[in-house]
Amino acid sequence: MIKVDAMVREMRKTVGLKQPKPFSIIYCTASRKRKTGGQFRELHKAILLTKHIAEDRVLTLQPLGTNEAISVHLDLIIYFNGQPVA
Repeated sequence: MIKVDAMVREMRKTVGLKQPKPFSIIYCTASRKRKTGGQFRELHKAILLTKHIAEDRVLTLQPLGTNEAISVHLDLIIYFNGQPVA
């Protein structure tokens, strides 16, 4: 089991010449505007785009090989690199 602050530290790690280290997560979707959610999604080999975590606790992630940016709330991340998040 990994705590949220340790998870964010792992997400910020780099390899080589300041290149972000990829990670995998499983998270749950939720949208208050559309009143939808409850789907579980998995990202393999994603990198963290967010430099600082704001008050809303939303991270911006990018799956490797795409230009797509995905917003994920910290509290909705269930697994990080195969470890449950506490």
